[in-house]
Amino acid sequence: MENVTTLAAVGFTALAAVLGVRAATVDVRDNMDKFMEDLQRQGRWASWAAVANAAAAAVLIVQTFVR
Repeated sequence: MENVTTLAAVGFTALAAVLGVRAATVDVRDNMDKFMEDLQRQGRWASWAAVANAAAAAVLIVQTFVR
């Protein structure tokens, strides 16, 4: 059981890293309307990265208390 939860935490953490890099690499354009759209897109990617980090933390908390 411990190996499964460890692998799940590693997977969620890797996913969070990929999503965070994707959020950081969103092109932000000069036009004000497009600038706001780009910031919204960046925020969506960053929020998914936060969800993946929260899932990794939850798995590790479960792992700690199941031992």
